[in-house]
Order: sequence, then C-alpha cells, then structure tokens
Amino acid sequence: MNKMKLLLTLAAPALLIQAAQAQSSRLTAQAHWIHNGAEFKRYDSTAYNYLSTSRGGDLNSQLKFDEGTSWVFVMGDTQNNNQRWIQEFDASNNLTTSVEQNWDMVLMTWANTFKSIYTYNSNNTKATMIRQHWDGTSAWITDSKNTYSYNAAGKLEQDQYATWDGTAYTLQSDVTYYYDAAGNKINETGRDWSTTSPVYTNRINYTYNSSNKLKTLTNGNWSGTAWTDVDMYTHEYDTAGNKVSTLHSIWNGTAFQNERLSVYASFTGGNPATETVQMWDTTGTGSWMDTYHYANTYNSNGKLTSSTRQSYDNSIPGWVSASGDTKANYYYGTFVSVKSVSNNGGTATLFPVPAESTLNIQLNWNRAQAATVIIADMQGRVVKTTSVAAGQNNISFNVADLADGIYMVNINGAEGQIVKQIAVAH
Repeated sequence: MNKMKLLLTLAAPALLIQAAQAQSSRLTAQAHWIHNGAEFKRYDSTAYNYLSTSRGGDLNSQLKFDEGTSWVFVMGDTQNNNQRWIQEFDASNNLTTSVEQNWDMVLMTWANTFKSIYTYNSNNTKATMIRQHWDGTSAWITDSKNTYSYNAAGKLEQDQYATWDGTAYTLQSDVTYYYDAAGNKINETGRDWSTTSPVYTNRINYTYNSSNKLKTLTNGNWSGTAWTDVDMYTHEYDTAGNKVSTLHSIWNGTAFQNERLSVYASFTGGNPATETVQMWDTTGTGSWMDTYHYANTYNSNGKLTSSTRQSYDNSIPGWVSASGDTKANYYYGTFVSVKSVSNNGGTATLFPVPAESTLNIQLNWNRAQAATVIIADMQGRVVKTTSVAAGQNNISFNVADLADGIYMVNINGAEGQIVKQIAVAH
C-alpha cells in the first residue's frame, strides 16, 4: 500500500473517533434522594441491564438497554418495586419494541401497561411508532400511531399523530419542522386535525448565534386569528462556547417579564460544576433572588455523576440543605468492546472482547485476497500493522504493550475494506 492510500484509509475512521469516545461509557444506574428537613432520604433508584457490548446511552442520548427496573423507597428505607422496561433491538441496534410494566402490589408481580413498536427506513431513521395498552388479561390494544417524514438532508420534517378506532387510523394532529441553511431547526408548528380542517395549535421558534448555538427558544399558541407568545428561554455563552446563563421570561401581554435565571460556572470540558438559580422578585422595583444552587461532578468521560441542590436561606444568609432539596447520583460502565464501522467485501470477527494480551482476527472475505491490517489509536496513530496473504484467514496481534482504550482496526484488501473497533483492557 502506498503512503497516500494509507493516509486516506486512516482519514475515514478518524472521523468516527469523536462518536466512539462519546459512547465509551453507558449509564448503568441512577439514584435520587429528597431532603426531609433533617437529612437526605432515598427516594428512588433505577438500574439498566445491557445484553449487547455495542449499545449504551446516557443522560444526553437514547438509553439502549435491554431491561430497566426502578424502585421507590418508603420513608427512605423500605424498597418497593415500581416500574420495569423491556426493550428489543434489530441488527442495527435500532429500538424495535419497548414494553412498560408496573409492579402489582396485590398479585406481587409485574403487570404490562404500555408497549411501543418502532419501524425504520432503509437509512435507519425512525419511520413509525405504534403505541398500545395492555387489556389487563391477554392482549395488546392499539391506541395510536406516529408517522415520521424527513427532508432531503435527513432532518425530521413532519410528525403525524393518528388514533386507532379498531378499524382504521384517524389523523389527530401533526407537527412540522423547519430548518435554516445551516441545518438548525428554526421552527416547529403544531396543528389539530380533529375538526373538519386543520387548525394551528402551538409553535416553537428558535434563533441561533453566529456559532450556531441556540440563542432563544420562544413558545407560542394560536389564538384563532394570530400567534400569541407564551414564554421564552434566552441562552448566553462565553468566548469558549460554554453556556453561562439561561433566562426564562413570561409574556405578560405586552412584553416579556423575567421569571427565572440559571447561571452556570466553573467549567471543565464544557461541563459546569455549579448552577445557581435565581427567581425574579416582582415586588418593588424588582430584583433577582438567589433560590437554588446545584453542585455537579463528572467522570473522566465528562458524564454527570452527581448533582446536589441546596436552597438559599436569607436568615443566614447562605446555602443550606432544606426540605425538598434533591440529590442524584449516576453510575456508568464501559460498553464499546467491538463495533463494526464498515464492511465492504467481507466480514471479520475480533476476539477476545476485550482483548488483554492477544487480539485474534478471523477473516471471511467474499473473495480471497491479500490485505494489510492496521491498528490505530483514537488519535489516528498507527500502533500495529501486518500484511496478510490471500487465503490467510486467521491473524493474531500481541496487544500486551498497548494502553487500555478503544482502537480502530482497518483491514484493507485488494478488493474490499473492513473497519472495526476493539477495546483493549489489561
């Protein structure tokens, strides 16, 4: 392989590095406490079980767990089953079904409540979602269906909601989405179809700053003849692009009036260690009053691990833990062990997962061919390479000298290419 071809080969998987790093850990559990005036008492907890090594999710992305279970605590001590979710996925890790269950305190068993069924287009964008409820005995009853359509850029363009009457679906409402030239969503408008002709219901307008970061979000309702603003969120950013404040204001009929201000500070990797919430005092000339303070911690992957809220006590004055304050902990586990990035002309199996001292690769080309195997770290640096003769289907690498982490494996054949991800852990 010449030098230019090698550089081009490494450039393609390098574009996937950020996504791989962002998904290097997944949420496995979360727990919440509420202050009772004397101390924090456990309120609930949820655990997520994953059966696949290539699915995950966190607080900012879809949780692709196979089973999730939540518990509630009576007086912070007695643990009771609460809810359970069972999910299934297709070969592309798209969520296909999600069953919700509640704990039956009489029968002491899990009871079905709702079910969602998803279908996808050929490019793996969600096409439909059917919502069903359990009849209490033996069958799922269809309630509604959402149908999604997309524009030429692959952005969601319309979401249609229809209800099932036992024989057919009847359109009840829809939401249409609009975008600017940069692909930013600038408007979503809802309509009610339950009457003879569609009627506007609500809208959301978005504006952005010069860096394409969300500047304002304005909610509005249709009065029958015109749009009326309801409230607005205004975001401010520092020179590094960190969001430093969010102002919530309410439309009073003539102007927007201050209601709540969140101020974010002490950033690490774009994550704020603190959030101070102030409420607008409408008495007198009006002023901001300290109300809540959140202290946040994060793990090495930038994932939120804890958030504790305190209230402001004017008599001190200062921040104290008071009745109604909250605390939350979030727990994560590594999940990307091996992932197919692309297959063209064949497949490859990498094992063990994760690799400790030896990485084995079993090749299965559609047609026998010579190849070059390149292992690169997440910065695109080549750490291992070897040549493979046509017909040679089993390769082994000594990876004992590699640091723990995620690596890209590029298998470049004369007529095809296979790209994989593998985890190394000693």
